[in-house]
Amino acid sequence: MREFSDEHLTTTSPVDYRHLPRDFSERFDYFAAGSDQIWHGWKNDRQELEYFLLMFAEPSQRLTVAPSFGFNEFPEKFRDTYKKGLEGFEYLSVREERGAELIKELTGKDATVLLDPTMLIDTSEWLKLLKKPVQFTDENYIFVYSIDGFKGEVGEKTCCLANELGLQVIDIMDINSDYYIHTRPDEFLYWIYHAKLVVTDSFHASVFSILFNRPFVVTERTDIKGMGSRIDTLFSKFALPDRRFETLKEAFASEAERQALFDTPYENVPSVLEKERKKAAAFYAKCFRLES
Repeated sequence: MREFSDEHLTTTSPVDYRHLPRDFSERFDYFAAGSDQIWHGWKNDRQELEYFLLMFAEPSQRLTVAPSFGFNEFPEKFRDTYKKGLEGFEYLSVREERGAELIKELTGKDATVLLDPTMLIDTSEWLKLLKKPVQFTDENYIFVYSIDGFKGEVGEKTCCLANELGLQVIDIMDINSDYYIHTRPDEFLYWIYHAKLVVTDSFHASVFSILFNRPFVVTERTDIKGMGSRIDTLFSKFALPDRRFETLKEAFASEAERQALFDTPYENVPSVLEKERKKAAAFYAKCFRLES
């Protein structure tokens, strides 16, 4: 991650939210909260939550880049903090429909549901970043990226399918594999782009499968509740059929149904991307007061 960041990003030194400089808000024009689950409250720390709600900055400085809560209900302990923090934004955006509903219920404010920022730039920009992994041998593989762990029925059926089709299984989250700590973000994209099938419980692996027109199957996460809303919104926006393992698992074992795994209807993707990118551009023009 550090290698990739040093090559492609220009950053300041790290900031400690517990010890912000007094003049911190004066050093920058804007502060952007986004994306992913920054509003989840992972550390059960009110000060951290206030930081990610940008409560140290003026309302005119606070931007949202499709952040996500990663839960279906506000925790009662921090309900007041969420309310005060969200009310401090002039314009709000989120990544999933449930997030917009939560904000409306708590504050009465409307939030615009936008695509994840990884989908807002042209796919050709991502393709420029692809880096062939050192361990890459050929393109006959199923790519597995499972944060919750590649196990149980999913693991068994995927391995059986790979054996029948003569494919490797590349699982970069397996701590015993050579891929585990040696996969950079640009190599991660390469693995997805060249995969015959992607099996994942990750929102972003699903996103890049769509951008790269790769067939994919989504498995359920058991470690966090409320994760499904992001995937639901993604499927809905792109008019994709349910790509969940529970819906497609019979196709893993049935030759007659197997094509369902590899046939993903991506005809709507270009037009949806164009529409959603225009929607996001209009939202950010409003945030930056660029409207004519």
